[in-house]
Amino acid sequence: MAEGRQPRVRLENSLNAVVLVGGRSRRMGRPKQNLRRGCLTLAEIAVAAIEGFVHRVVLAGDGPVPESLDGLERIADIPGLAGPLGGILAAMRRTPESAWIVSACDMPRIRREAVEWLLSQRRPGVWAILPRGAAGRVEPLFALYEPQMKNTLERRAAMARFGFQRLAGSKRVRCPSPPNEILDAWTSVNTLEEFEGASVIDVL
Repeated sequence: MAEGRQPRVRLENSLNAVVLVGGRSRRMGRPKQNLRRGCLTLAEIAVAAIEGFVHRVVLAGDGPVPESLDGLERIADIPGLAGPLGGILAAMRRTPESAWIVSACDMPRIRREAVEWLLSQRRPGVWAILPRGAAGRVEPLFALYEPQMKNTLERRAAMARFGFQRLAGSKRVRCPSPPNEILDAWTSVNTLEEFEGASVIDVL
């Protein structure tokens, strides 16, 4: 079916979430998801922020996670598909009729208010919500993908080069700017220095 003729988004679609834990964390030097500030790791912060808004949270990738998350379903990244797209598409293939909140595991200030705002941006006819971060670039890893977006991502995965920024020009993709009071929820950390300089939000 042609892209423009796919079914309209139904806002009552089932909703799940995937937290990506398969990154190599080369610049950090250790698994980002297990970095701990106080009683919570970054993976636990992401899960705690999203739980309650979705039917289930799954973890994509083979990275280690704290024991508290052992009860969550784990899915493997798609072999041969590098980067976060391998985890996103693995989730969408697992439950193609679902909408998915996608979260990286390196955002210390992700919190429930930001998840609530993200969900409020859903609209009929819109297949993805990719918010714009502080630098104006779209942020695909704390974002929402409707099931209609799967075919587009599958086509992009088949390309030799893929960049999420290119999705910003699609009429099916909304790229709103979050309010200033929650904008820092889309800030990721890539080094220990960045992590030590970031305050962790208490999401519990």
